[in-house]
Amino acid sequence: MLVGQVLGARLGARMVLNKGQKLIRPMLVIVSACMSVKLIYDNHGSDITQWIGHLWS
Repeated sequence: MLVGQVLGARLGARMVLNKGQKLIRPMLVIVSACMSVKLIYDNHGSDITQWIGHLWS
């Protein structure tokens, strides 16, 4: 795990230094959107599946 963390940190730092804002901004938007979808599904998952079930039937 230590080797993976070190390699990941070095690779990530190198990517940020080389690509900068072109890399960080889209990643931030994508991760935020994924987290929002997960939180909504965790709180309202059964309601969402019932609603989708009614749409398909």
